[in-house]
Amino acid sequence: MKRKITLLLISILTVSVCFAQSDDDRWRKKYINLGFINTTMSQDGLPDLKSNYGASFTVGRTFYLHRPIGGFLRFGIDATWFDLNYTNYKIKHITNWGTDNYQYHQGEVSMHIGPSITIKPAGKLNIHGYFRYAPSFSALYADDTFYGNYATFFVGGAAISYGVIGFGFETRFGDCEYKEFGADGDEQSSSINKTKHNGWKAYLTFRF
Repeated sequence: MKRKITLLLISILTVSVCFAQSDDDRWRKKYINLGFINTTMSQDGLPDLKSNYGASFTVGRTFYLHRPIGGFLRFGIDATWFDLNYTNYKIKHITNWGTDNYQYHQGEVSMHIGPSITIKPAGKLNIHGYFRYAPSFSALYADDTFYGNYATFFVGGAAISYGVIGFGFETRFGDCEYKEFGADGDEQSSSINKTKHNGWKAYLTFRF
């Protein structure tokens, strides 16, 4: 009798674990995003710069805070371990002596954290919304000079996916006071360029 009870308990436990795993697989936690960026960079007293093109690569994970509510709703915390962004700006400078064309190159490396909500209305369909704080290091190459500094960004958006693959859209905004690399204290004070960034990102998402 004890042996039968033990086997029954093991069978129930095995089925429960398998069910939990399959249920957990429906709520995919890890994400990898490949994106296209469109950004406007503005400075006081200067014309706004519109990006020529931009690209991004993002890796992160959603930590769900509870079991599904009603079988289709979960709140969580998104932690983006690595977000790499590159943006190119083309500038046309017209003077009485002719037209000069040159480029700015901007790059950011950041981590994100913030609340999210996930809805599974049916089957493998997944809708994910979020808002994240994104502390970043931003670098700018302009006029043959490298600049960089800490930057504060925020991102918010949503993605819809079916199984592994999906599509998302997010807004990005923040500011940075760039300082010239390699400058001494006096030069740093004179080379600060306070900029504001506002734009959006469209991306393919892969959830695992």
